[in-house]
Amino acid sequence: MKLAVIGDTQHYRDDQGRLCALEPVVNQLDRWAELFDEIVLCAPLDPGPPPAGFAPYGAANVRIEPLRKAGGNTALAKLGLLPRLIPWAVATRRVARQVDAVHLRCPCNIGMVAIFSTWKAVRYRYALYAGVWHSYAGEPRFFGAQRRLLGSRWFGGPVSVYAAADPEHPHLVPFFSPSYSDRDWDAAAPGADATIARIEDDAFRGPWELVTVGRLTVNKNQETVVRAAAELVRRGLDVRLGVYGDGPERPRLEALAAELGAGEQITFHGSVGHREVMAAFASADLNLLSTRQEGYGKVLLEGMIHGAVPVFSRSPVADEIAGAGDRGVVVDADDWAAMADEVEALVADRPRWAAMARAARTFSGTVTLETFQQRVRSMLESQWGVRLPAPDAPAVP
Repeated sequence: MKLAVIGDTQHYRDDQGRLCALEPVVNQLDRWAELFDEIVLCAPLDPGPPPAGFAPYGAANVRIEPLRKAGGNTALAKLGLLPRLIPWAVATRRVARQVDAVHLRCPCNIGMVAIFSTWKAVRYRYALYAGVWHSYAGEPRFFGAQRRLLGSRWFGGPVSVYAAADPEHPHLVPFFSPSYSDRDWDAAAPGADATIARIEDDAFRGPWELVTVGRLTVNKNQETVVRAAAELVRRGLDVRLGVYGDGPERPRLEALAAELGAGEQITFHGSVGHREVMAAFASADLNLLSTRQEGYGKVLLEGMIHGAVPVFSRSPVADEIAGAGDRGVVVDADDWAAMADEVEALVADRPRWAAMARAARTFSGTVTLETFQQRVRSMLESQWGVRLPAPDAPAVP
């Protein structure tokens, strides 16, 4: 079978001519590629070089049909999309007619067009909705429209969502978003053991390494984490916060850290690659995340494989990740004092913290790329009524 993957995932060519995308996306789509004869990407392509955090596809059966990029959620940006709509519709429908199945990556402008353009153009359809599977204040209107379209039986295929199962809509399939393999999980064991041993060592009083990862935006809301870290410093805890990511909020957050008297304890590392992020988690004690609206925070899982317990904001899958408090702590996204309280409580109760780190590590081993691939295969076979090759078996035309 041939599969087209349609969406706004930005692609680049590196200096060797290899096709590149964000490394976590590449890791997942490489697993999809093992289930199909060919993957045709229908997405924006720039000549490169790729920015930090991008990596080449490992699968040899992946090619791209480029689309002109355009985007934005403002009314003005939507007007700017008008010249792109017909070319996008024509291109995505043409590609859909050349394959057996399509994989729509939503929510995005290209995905919105493809929901309509691929209808009855291909036998099998599937969509991933990577956003928040509920309405919320400030939700872009087009996001809500895509949610409703994909949630209806009219769509005619399974939709992966970051939410609990809905018996009234069996085509909506709860899913997760990993970025590491079983091998990565095994390799992280010694570092995780060292983290847990440090937690259990009553003689150790710091510095405790805190990490937050994500683009520096209003929605990602690192202000809560910065304020919580500064409050912990004010209370006399020996903590260090590493902020990984870049974005429009960086100047304001750097100024805030200095204003709160924690400029020396909070370091802004900027945008780094996936390996650097994983290295940061390997040396971290706690993983802080205060996003206001989150689909599936894969960085929470990335910290958990290293034994870094997450303290993070509520989302539709927060309880699943936190294990009802057994392996993570959920707080309000804007309550920096509560986040500081929870960190302080863990430092004060080392046995509880160590038990949570072990539970986090165990859970992270159940949501690897290999498990993801098995779930994808099982879902598509069940929903489409097809047989796909096992990852280690040759594809059958």
